Parts: sequence; C-alpha cells; structure tokens
Amino acid sequence: MSQKFVECGQHGKQEMALVCTHLAHSVSGDAPLGFYEHDEGDMGRPDAWCDQCNLVLDKAETEDELDEWFTSCDHKIICVNCWDEVKIQNINTSDE
Repeated sequence: MSQKFVECGQHGKQEMALVCTHLAHSVSGDAPLGFYEHDEGDMGRPDAWCDQCNLVLDKAETEDELDEWFTSCDHKIICVNCWDEVKIQNINTSDE
C-alpha cells in the first residue's frame, strides 16, 4: 500500500484521511455530530462520517444507493492529526 499525503496548514505534511463534509466543517465547541468509521485500509485513517450521513447509509440497500450515499457525504481530505481531533470532538458520549 502506498501512503497518500496532504500538506496540512496546522500539522504540515501528514498522511491523508477522509471525513464527511459535516465533520470536516465542525467547529470545536459545537455539539458532537456523531462519529462512524470504516477502514478500507487505503488511507492513514478509516473513512469517517457523522450521524446525519449514517441515517442515509442505514437506508441504502443497493450498490447504487451506497454509491449515492458516498457521493452525498461529500468527503473532504484532511490530515490524520486533524482526523484524530475531529473524532475526539464528535464522539457522542451520551449514547455510551
């Protein structure tokens, strides 16, 4: 597996990761958006998405619907350090 890198304004050159647009635009201090992940093994971290995206995923039954879901998540590239921060910020501890 070849590593894929991104130049992060905060962390410099790091391995890249994907998060849904909602997680990518979440701001510290906002209410947690939820955090789900699935590891395809092709990035520095698993792909991640929020509660809102997960509701749509739960309804997807066909390959086409899964493809539409992935497109609607509008995943953004971030660095692995930002991914770690987004995960900590958005894990919904009230469900645990």
